[in-house]
Amino acid sequence: MEKNKQPQTTNSREKLIGFLYVLILFTVATFICCVILFRYNTNFKIFSRKDFVIIKMERIRNFQQIQNKEFIIIDSLYNSIHAYNPGITALYEENDIKYLLNEMKDIYERSPWDKRYKAFYHTAGFYEMWFTDKKELWSKQENVAKFKANLEQCEIGLQNKKDELRNLKK
Repeated sequence: MEKNKQPQTTNSREKLIGFLYVLILFTVATFICCVILFRYNTNFKIFSRKDFVIIKMERIRNFQQIQNKEFIIIDSLYNSIHAYNPGITALYEENDIKYLLNEMKDIYERSPWDKRYKAFYHTAGFYEMWFTDKKELWSKQENVAKFKANLEQCEIGLQNKKDELRNLKK
């Protein structure tokens, strides 16, 4: 029986191969555990969501600050258009209104990626329509007044002609 027994001594090469084998198994097992823990664990995604929410809150705060700052422009534009009288030829008022309208449109053009800023653009569009409508309405009212004056003059002239014809017949 002693012939079948072989000595159990391992040389340094076999020890090195065994050590590398165990090291590779340990490294692979550690890598798999890390992938499972860090890749599929949602607690680490919370940090990126928090950063996103913080950035979003900063944008909202910036928008509110811009809103408060630009409300002065919107209010002065409203008062300027409301007080505007097209009958008075004050070009500086008209230019001032146009400047404020363009300034409101520029607020949107500085941040076109954010849809909230489009409210400034639409408000500027509404105020611009109101301004042009006010000028056109005044122009049409003036035309109607001129036509009424011309009609009255025509009626007076026609009445005078009728009176002259009656006087000639007598």
